[in-house]
Amino acid sequence: MRSLQEWNIDHIYGLPGDSINNVMEELRKAKEQIKFIGVRHEEAASLAASSYAKITGKIGVCLSIAGPGAVHLLNGMYDAASDSVPMLVLAGQVSTEKLGRDDFQEINLQRMFDDVAVFNKTVQRADTLPDLLNQAIKTAYAKKGGAILTIPDDILVQEIDESLMYTSSVFREAQIVPNGEEDLKKAVTYLNEANYSSRCIAVIINPRSHIFMDLHKR
Repeated sequence: MRSLQEWNIDHIYGLPGDSINNVMEELRKAKEQIKFIGVRHEEAASLAASSYAKITGKIGVCLSIAGPGAVHLLNGMYDAASDSVPMLVLAGQVSTEKLGRDDFQEINLQRMFDDVAVFNKTVQRADTLPDLLNQAIKTAYAKKGGAILTIPDDILVQEIDESLMYTSSVFREAQIVPNGEEDLKKAVTYLNEANYSSRCIAVIINPRSHIFMDLHKR
């Protein structure tokens, strides 16, 4: 839960259930920092997370059990994808020792989410959870879509050594340069103060720019 707090996530939409019992217990312990907003249907949770992201620009987060609960998240995820907003889905899964054994409510969540996800991973070991969470949130912001992290129910009862982390809870949006007319005008000013060879290089780089063409004529 501390990793979520580092990303300034203070609430999660969801519906409790068997395969996320340990996630719910961690949320209970952190209830002063992260509010769990219960809904009556998982689809409402995913649509609420998507709507939150559209209104605020911040990542929306929803939580669901495995199997049929996770299936109901798809509408909200496609909604987030269609409007290019960041969203994090924490999907429960059966315990790791039961994976692949056709256990109750087990389905292949990675395959199901693959079409709509910008990030789609299943946590295999507890010590990878913080890094995967950071990667999921960064990817959701960078690619503006839904990031899915599937968490088997026994993962959160395992001890996590955070000294082994390889990532951080920091994301910076890339700045595109030049960024509009102002940047080009600044470039003209700098080039006017530079030598002749610098001006020629600028014209060769962007010969179609009316600002640089004007500079060239002068």
